[in-house]
Amino acid sequence: MIPRNPSPRSQRFLRIGRNIFLGIGALLVLVVIAAYAMLRASLPVLDGDHKVAQLQSTLSIARDDRGTVSIQARSQPDAIRALGYVHSQERFFEMDLARRSAAGELSALLGAATLPMDKDKRRHRLRARMTAQWQSLPPADRAWVSAYTEGVNAGLNALSARPWQYFVLRTTPEPWHEVDSMLVVGEMYFMLQARGFEERFNEIGLRKKIGDRLFGWLKPSGGGWDAALDGSEITPPAMPVSTEFDTRNAKVAARQINTSESESVALDERNDEAVGSNNWAIGGALTSHGGAMLADDMHLGLGVPNIWFRTQISIGEGAAVQRVAGVTLPGLPAVVVGSNGHIAWGFTNGYGQWFDWVALPKAATSDKPAITTYRETITVKGGENEDIEVRESPFGPILKTDTDNDYALSWVLYRDGGVNMRAGDMMFAQNVDDAIAIAHASGIPHQNVLIADKQGNVAWTIMGRIPMSESVPRQSTRGQLTPLAALPTGWLATNRYPLVKNPADARLWTANNRQLGPETGQGGDAIGDGGFDLGARAMQIRDRLRAQPAFDEKGLHAIHLDTESRFLKRWADLAIGTATARANEKTTAIAGELKRWNGRADIDQTGHRIARAFRQQVMDQLWKEWLATAAGLSPSSAPAGKQEGTFGFDGKFEYPVWQALSTRPPHLLPKPHRDWDDFLAAQLAAVHDELVKQHGKIADATWGKRNIARIKHPFSRAMPFLSAVLDMPATPLAGDNNMPLVAAPTFGASQRMVVSPGREEQAIFTMPGGQSGHPLSPFYGAGHDDWLQGKPTPLLAGETRHTLQLTP
Repeated sequence: MIPRNPSPRSQRFLRIGRNIFLGIGALLVLVVIAAYAMLRASLPVLDGDHKVAQLQSTLSIARDDRGTVSIQARSQPDAIRALGYVHSQERFFEMDLARRSAAGELSALLGAATLPMDKDKRRHRLRARMTAQWQSLPPADRAWVSAYTEGVNAGLNALSARPWQYFVLRTTPEPWHEVDSMLVVGEMYFMLQARGFEERFNEIGLRKKIGDRLFGWLKPSGGGWDAALDGSEITPPAMPVSTEFDTRNAKVAARQINTSESESVALDERNDEAVGSNNWAIGGALTSHGGAMLADDMHLGLGVPNIWFRTQISIGEGAAVQRVAGVTLPGLPAVVVGSNGHIAWGFTNGYGQWFDWVALPKAATSDKPAITTYRETITVKGGENEDIEVRESPFGPILKTDTDNDYALSWVLYRDGGVNMRAGDMMFAQNVDDAIAIAHASGIPHQNVLIADKQGNVAWTIMGRIPMSESVPRQSTRGQLTPLAALPTGWLATNRYPLVKNPADARLWTANNRQLGPETGQGGDAIGDGGFDLGARAMQIRDRLRAQPAFDEKGLHAIHLDTESRFLKRWADLAIGTATARANEKTTAIAGELKRWNGRADIDQTGHRIARAFRQQVMDQLWKEWLATAAGLSPSSAPAGKQEGTFGFDGKFEYPVWQALSTRPPHLLPKPHRDWDDFLAAQLAAVHDELVKQHGKIADATWGKRNIARIKHPFSRAMPFLSAVLDMPATPLAGDNNMPLVAAPTFGASQRMVVSPGREEQAIFTMPGGQSGHPLSPFYGAGHDDWLQGKPTPLLAGETRHTLQLTP
């Protein structure tokens, strides 16, 4: 307690204390002001005149209210310099992360937390490989990338302060180099193809353990959901008979399962089959104006800012101006997807077999290939550098080993020509045939590219260089090591590339599914099977396209937003039938919700969530039991679903599961259930109990309570207190996998576009997460609400809000 009449000494201490308190407060205010001033100083320059020494002539960079950048330049090199300038001012940190991630150099910027990632990536020695590939590029490609690099560094140097992320990390950005753009392409290879490395290696082990017959049944190549462009069908293998496979007599340890319950595997917290991307196109016969039309939505992991950058580039003067509008990828000197008035193009990831696992016996032989050892040093910010040893064969790095063999990865990315800059030529293609030739020459991660032109033509092909293997068709190698003699020795000739052009019904579609049969003569044997999606999305898109005789932009855009859960309808019917056969309080409650379901993945629906969870639960339990039987494992030790480093199932496991559920053979029934209704009722009970545990009652377990957007900035993942400032709102999402509107908490449509070349004024475009990477920018998160609501917004830049002029 302070005395009523403090002594002079006490008064002096009070004054000192008050002054210290006020001083600390003032200091904190000054720190906040200084930090804010630093943030403001690192904002991109939006208006005024700025000099860039390398420019050939003056150009302008305009922005509309969504931050769409519109570049107007007289020459192509200047336009690309301007693109680099804008990319570095808006997104340099994200560009830096991409190049560092590909090269295994994140720890030099972020510290020891990213060391495991760097060790994994450094085994590929991508900086050395991309440096070699850069040196072999044609002079015109090198000049193109050099112009972009000049623009990047000019834009970085023109900022009043370093980008704000480096202020937080207490470091400074390093300049951009030409090879860094090659590394960005390499990072896209990792993002789109590297997930398959572990899965394919595990499949090789699984096939060896259980044999070809059971492997082919559990891991079929296709089936009735494929919806291939050529109409080809693959019949799944027949179920094994009881003499081949019998869960009731398997010599494995039996689980003790209560027949009214079943084992839960966090059924509703996993997004199985997290693949996506759709595109579709219609020929001129289906439009009122005779031009073709394209729709595209590439699905990726979602973050802040969005991976793509809205861009419009106009090159030339007067009537000779060439305009292209679409999205660019910061770090690359090209429009990735878009329309140039003559053609429009868009991608989905092509899940072909673009890599091989090769066994190299450890025993000494006369023809044993030489192994080279490299020592790679990983710089760690704030810690000691770490050295790792990388062993490399002539075919690629050795990434696995066992008692008898080393296992090398042979990947298209490693090969000279696997990365080049030809994809940028799409911006200037004049028709479908031009675009096809560019696609076949482009060194990018392999994509299903759909092309539509102003004359009404449409085409599908693979964009990316395809390795040639004459001796072994690529389709036959799933779950097998590739013999050295069968490794690709060159590049596929362009006249052998898979291609579908102007089909009779003027409709094309892809959704990561199988596009061609291996023996149709259209090039399907060159693709192989790298893990095609089940095809339910593709079938639903195909059926929507066939349901109408003609379309406009809004009609095609409506397919983007289709949440009908056609694929799960039969699972809902199965659950209702099971509830009828084994009626109890739990199954009856589930059946009641399913009968009230509107058949869509809408946020207020419980039926979609129940049907989805039921399917997941049944598939998990059958996979564990069947794998245990096939491999002689204890079911309690057999992995469920997709788990890294295990024998996991993929979406095509639907085929053997539905075979069993349709015919109900006793020898495939998991122990100790009396019959299939008993087994299915147990899975319904598990679903009921889990959802009640989460929400109190089954009626409250809506899809919107499960499927909530978690679109975050990299910093908020490490510093959650920044979430309110940096992240997009946590909003319930309609949509799911196995339907056109793919939507998961951290995965979904990274953009949606509908465009007819030459009619860009009517085109539609949306994307999540916003344009700018700076939280104080007016364009941070701009357009995100339109994406959430499925609101059509323009592809072309709108009214100019800011204009920056760059001069030599």
